[in-house]
Amino acid sequence: MLVSTGAIAAQCPAPAYTYQTGNAVIASPDTPVEAEADRIVSDKGVVSLEGNTTIDYLGRQIFAENAKYTPDSGEVLIDGSLRFRGQGILLDSENARFDLRHNLFETGQSIYEIDLNGNRATGSATGMARTLEGKFELNGATYSTCPPGDKSWYIRADSISLDPEEGIGTAKKLTLNFKGVPIMAIPAFSFPISPKRKTGFLAPIFARSDNTGFELHIPWYWNIRPNIDATFIPRVMSKRGTQLRTELRYLSTQGIWTLDNEYLNDSELNYTRRAFTQLNHAGRFDRYWSSRIKASRVSDKDYFLDLGNSLELASITHLEQRADLIFDNGPVTGLARLQSFQTVDAAIVADERPYRRLPQLTARVEAPQKLLGIKALADAEFVFFDRTDSTIGSRIDIQPRLTLPVQRDAWFFKPSWSHRFTYYNLTNSGENFDSASSRNLDTLSIDGGLFFDRALGNSGSIQTLEPRAFYLRVPYQDQSDIPLFDSSAFDFNISQLFRENRFSGSDRVADANQLSLALTSRFINGLDGRETLRASMGQIFYFNDRRVSLSTESPTTATTDTRDTSDFVGELSAEFKNDWRGKSSIQWNPDDSSTVRGSLQLSYRPADGRIINLGHRVVHNNQNTNTEQLDMSVLWPIGDSWRIAGRWNYSLDDDVSIESLVGLEYDSCCWALRFAARRYISDEGRDHENNLYLQLVLKGLAPVGQNYGALLENAILGYRDEYQ
Repeated sequence: MLVSTGAIAAQCPAPAYTYQTGNAVIASPDTPVEAEADRIVSDKGVVSLEGNTTIDYLGRQIFAENAKYTPDSGEVLIDGSLRFRGQGILLDSENARFDLRHNLFETGQSIYEIDLNGNRATGSATGMARTLEGKFELNGATYSTCPPGDKSWYIRADSISLDPEEGIGTAKKLTLNFKGVPIMAIPAFSFPISPKRKTGFLAPIFARSDNTGFELHIPWYWNIRPNIDATFIPRVMSKRGTQLRTELRYLSTQGIWTLDNEYLNDSELNYTRRAFTQLNHAGRFDRYWSSRIKASRVSDKDYFLDLGNSLELASITHLEQRADLIFDNGPVTGLARLQSFQTVDAAIVADERPYRRLPQLTARVEAPQKLLGIKALADAEFVFFDRTDSTIGSRIDIQPRLTLPVQRDAWFFKPSWSHRFTYYNLTNSGENFDSASSRNLDTLSIDGGLFFDRALGNSGSIQTLEPRAFYLRVPYQDQSDIPLFDSSAFDFNISQLFRENRFSGSDRVADANQLSLALTSRFINGLDGRETLRASMGQIFYFNDRRVSLSTESPTTATTDTRDTSDFVGELSAEFKNDWRGKSSIQWNPDDSSTVRGSLQLSYRPADGRIINLGHRVVHNNQNTNTEQLDMSVLWPIGDSWRIAGRWNYSLDDDVSIESLVGLEYDSCCWALRFAARRYISDEGRDHENNLYLQLVLKGLAPVGQNYGALLENAILGYRDEYQ
């Protein structure tokens, strides 16, 4: 369920008019003008209307006490009070001239209400006009998107120009007033009155954190061309000086390119130069070829800790530089990749840094047709691994596979055979590894399952019972003479029961003679087809000891896994009555009756804008608790206009709060005020960072302040912000 902040403001009245430009409603110059008055006099081509005057032309109406109308030109002159009602506009004015045929007008003192691309604009002006270009020009004017008579916020300016076609409003010599208090005064400001892009200053951002002090962000957007734009954000920090952030976006025939750059002479560190740069690209050349690029670099290891604003950024240890060229033609796919890493912390030793892939080439080929029901495919990979002061070299890995899938309504059976050939050509191998080595291994797997179901009542609902068995046979081969370029052990879960290798990458192929048994049951609602409950559990039964490990030493008794059975694993997901939902997973060791891993997530979402999330996660290793955390978050309305938000992530094993957040929102028809206080762990767990967020949303203008919505989207599962 997606939740937006619009739930609070649902009581706001809709715009009264739908504006259409004048040229769009001119049917014919011969369309008659309908006029009524207490007394009508025609003299020398001018019609005088006196007393209770009404003029109606193409749906536009003028109500006045007196008027003069010239039929030849379509001009109407009014001296005195009037009301003008057109398609998307309502004016109460003093003195006016109207050109009915071209939908033009000039007025004196006016109170207006205009619908601009679905957005209501209200205010007053000492003089107002609509031009041939379809613009509204206002002098001595106010502007707001609040309902008529609501003065919660407004712009007061010497002049305001509203261009519905371009979707831009421009004000000169203006002050921004909120609740009767001027909060900003600037010589000129442009603002959106449609979703179209425009060049100009965006709303400023105010922020505060322990590491940076008080902050002021002043974004300026440059709409360079239809396919190129840029945003420049000076970030003024009381503790560190001014940082310049730049984002450049370019849309080409090959896709979108985005270049982000941040630069700062840090006054806190004796004006040290600090920078962060990131390039992203996603594109397509034709129906077969596509490309992806992701590359970033930072000046120092403490950059994200000092200048970022999240726990995730502060914990970054490596930054990736990667360029991919992808080929996809159905049964034939391929990838060419260049991948490198910047190790953010220079203190990390070479053996613990990731290898560069310069290059990595992969391909998969599937046979276009099945022969006797047999499906054939082959995977191939070439990689050159490079790392400073380490064993480096190339690896070729080829794995053809034959599968005979048989699928019926109540069962399936899928035996598979594959042969894996891996060849290494190494440099700097030292005494641990041969300069050239190879590995050949066969893998046999048999996967099968049954489907049972029974009816529940007369609504069409059913319960299923789905037993599944998976046999895996891989002979043992000593692989300690092979370096570890990219292999690691998978976490053990339900999906791991049916994998052919318990290691990722290609450097280790696990020996196996084992049978996995699992059972799944599902409850399916017959009225809407929803799966209201799914429960799965399973275990592996080993017929041989497991000798292959992530070690470069020959297997010993200490490294051999001699257990006859694996841990139990289980998963549960359910939708309960009264809008509760839950997910849970567990890995349980039956030998010592202990939980290795476990997680529980409960969510309560009775309506939009109402969320309660409760979570618990635990990870044990060798009987010692490594991680045990509580995670609770809430979003709840208080009355019609107020809402509270909060999150608490607590580490039970360290007895420390990882993150705590409290937010308070007020939302009305035309503005919203949102405040949050956040405290999260930083500095590698040795300290906490405190941040304050304050955002004023002037609907139809721009949010002013820090990005409160993005903060809550990351903190509260299910929260979505409509103001971004």
